[in-house]
Amino acid sequence: MSVASETGSLLVALARSLATVGAGVLVASGRRLAATVAACLVVGLLLTVSLAFLTLSAYRAIVASVGDVYGPLIVGCFYLVAGLTAALIVLMRRR
Repeated sequence: MSVASETGSLLVALARSLATVGAGVLVASGRRLAATVAACLVVGLLLTVSLAFLTLSAYRAIVASVGDVYGPLIVGCFYLVAGLTAALIVLMRRR
């Protein structure tokens, strides 16, 4: 074998290795992006539900002034805290 053919085969092997590593990095990045998007969707859903409960309880408080208001307030605050906690976890994972 000549030096040129050995160098050529080494370059081909190097190119294949770089392509394999690059594909692995792309797959890992895609998985991380998908997990982050899914987590952000969960956070958005929790915050939306909390807003709905808080709005409902505020409406009922204005209309009724007293009575069956504390249930939706408690549930709405629970979802709000859960959404903020999930947002904090997502932010902590990104750093």
